[in-house]
Amino acid sequence: MLNSKNRFRLTSVAMAITMSFTATVVAAEAKKIESTPEVIVVSGSVLGNSEVADLKTYTGNRSIITSDQIERTGVHSIDSALQQVPGLKIKDETGTGILPNISVRGLDSSRSGYAQVLLDGIPMTLAPYGHTGQSLFPATLFMIDRIDVARGGASVQYGPNNVGGVINLISKPIPDDWETHLHERMTFFGEGQTLFDTNISTGGAVNDDFALRLDGNITKGESFREHSDTDIKNLLLKTVWNIDERNSLDTSLQYYDAFSELPGALHTAAYEADSQQSLRPNDEFKADTKRLSMKYSHVLAGSDTIDYGEFDLTAFGNKSSRNFQWDFYDKNKDTDGNLGSSWSDTTQEATHLRNSPRDFTVVGIEPKMSLFIDGDVSQHIIAGARYVNEDITYQLNHIEKSTQAAVRPRDWQMDTDAMAYFISNKIGFLDDSLSVTPGLRYEDVRMTFTNLGQDYSQDNHVTELLPGITLGYEFTDAWFAYANAQRSLRTPQISQLWPKGQTLESELSWNYEAGIRFTPTERSNINLAAYRIDFKNKAEYDRNISMFVNIGQTKNQGIELEGTYSPLSLPELTLSGAYNYLDTEQLDGEYAGNELPSVSKHQLSASALYSIDDIDLGLMAYYYSQSFADLANTVTESVSGTEGEVPAYTVINFNISTEFFKQDNKGLKVGLSVNNLFDNDYYFRGLDVSPAGRVAAPGRSLSLDIGYRF
Repeated sequence: MLNSKNRFRLTSVAMAITMSFTATVVAAEAKKIESTPEVIVVSGSVLGNSEVADLKTYTGNRSIITSDQIERTGVHSIDSALQQVPGLKIKDETGTGILPNISVRGLDSSRSGYAQVLLDGIPMTLAPYGHTGQSLFPATLFMIDRIDVARGGASVQYGPNNVGGVINLISKPIPDDWETHLHERMTFFGEGQTLFDTNISTGGAVNDDFALRLDGNITKGESFREHSDTDIKNLLLKTVWNIDERNSLDTSLQYYDAFSELPGALHTAAYEADSQQSLRPNDEFKADTKRLSMKYSHVLAGSDTIDYGEFDLTAFGNKSSRNFQWDFYDKNKDTDGNLGSSWSDTTQEATHLRNSPRDFTVVGIEPKMSLFIDGDVSQHIIAGARYVNEDITYQLNHIEKSTQAAVRPRDWQMDTDAMAYFISNKIGFLDDSLSVTPGLRYEDVRMTFTNLGQDYSQDNHVTELLPGITLGYEFTDAWFAYANAQRSLRTPQISQLWPKGQTLESELSWNYEAGIRFTPTERSNINLAAYRIDFKNKAEYDRNISMFVNIGQTKNQGIELEGTYSPLSLPELTLSGAYNYLDTEQLDGEYAGNELPSVSKHQLSASALYSIDDIDLGLMAYYYSQSFADLANTVTESVSGTEGEVPAYTVINFNISTEFFKQDNKGLKVGLSVNNLFDNDYYFRGLDVSPAGRVAAPGRSLSLDIGYRF
């Protein structure tokens, strides 16, 4: 809940926003150009509408996974769809997408902690400052229309925690005419394990001014391993109210509830005997969230100095809870002297059961102004502010199995009060063929950490200036070059704070990028980019002292190549491919000179989409080279599987679908897809609550899709 201080501050911010908005509107309306025949809207986002057309002159490396690609490449979750984006690596531990682990350009963290994930432009993380990990991921594939992945050039507007860029999930649009879709997907993993995805959506225009869409998704059944029961319920209601020609209000209301058993990691011998088994029968995950967002937009009339513009006021909030339960091996309880190598070592018998419930109440408000000034030197100014309040409770309960005696080693609370101010100005020269966009973001974050168990508090006040600049030059209608530099911030996380006297600095980075893009046609393009990330105060978990520490400086640098080709003479065929070379290095500390964990130097992906006689065919493949599991870059695998090189792997997916009939707005579509077509065996090292051992990745599965639209 908001305390009185934060409530007063939020009220003050809201009053200031209202007064500023009123003054701006009055001034703009007073200078209307009465002869203006229509209103021209300027997007207040550097990402535009996340359409493929936005890529052509975007001043950074960026990929958009279209609805066509999602549907026709046979992917079964959002994180599996992201495998085709250069620079992204996914650890798929469940096969359902319920708990994605997304690494961007080698920035690896449990639960996608270095990826700024948005849903329709709204932060999707549990708490944008104090808990960036996606340990609750309220998005399911069938509710998503397309995915926008901007690896550079967006940090000023989208912060904090955008070191790896921004992943914006775009929900399916509200249709002009009322439509209803019924869809069922059945995924067969073998051994009687089947996962059912049931999806219902209905929506459209109620009248000329108001439209809505309701999506419901239920995922239920078993995934590809033992102990993998899954039950997900996701409801999303979107509305659009066009108040008049200059004013509109968009709202989104969501309820998400999830339960999943977690099969966990296996020690090496167990994996080789049966990689689908589970030795962690008590590991499970529960979560629920209620989310609300509202966006009010006002289009400003033209004036003597401003050609057109837009004011947006966005408010968002969520009330969420999530809980992990897992088996725990207490080495102090071992009477045989065989201590194992980790509390999650499955060569040992678990002595305790742990659970970690966390509750979140988050509210935010963001006013933003976008103004366009035309002339010999054009300007597109975006300025705004954002206030976020986070209330996080974090408990850890430790239960001894033999006696059922329970203790609470951690009972923490974090209150975050954050203000951010940002401004950028895209200045166009030479008929806008050359653009220079300087920008600045200022973060003022006050975090109060309270250890209720030890009755002490500590305050952390983070203030950082985060400058950025982008350059773009359009040589011709087909050739565009760009470069950008930006500073990014990640504040200390509640899960990283430890006993009294321990401090953890904010992680800071400078990101650099340069590239060139060739777009000869609407359906064909190629992009080459080079990038570097210089990290300061990088935080990593030190197993020797069981604490997070700042390991110092690291670097991530590489080259990304991505292209799409659709022949003009054969538009039914679309070929896509991508390659990423990634070099990482620890620059400070005991392991200076080593690579960062979980980083593959080489990544390749390719897809082919082809339509013939109303039959759609899709083929997608991706490859990742080997990686290390720890900071020490240990090659030889330990008995427990906590260390050792992770082998390279390749996955190929295939999809075929057709629509049996089309009549007006009605249609029946059937599809068949095979994931991991050749049943390649591959694994990751342990994750999150099961960090010791091999975690099997999904083997071959068969999915049958039936969809009816009316």
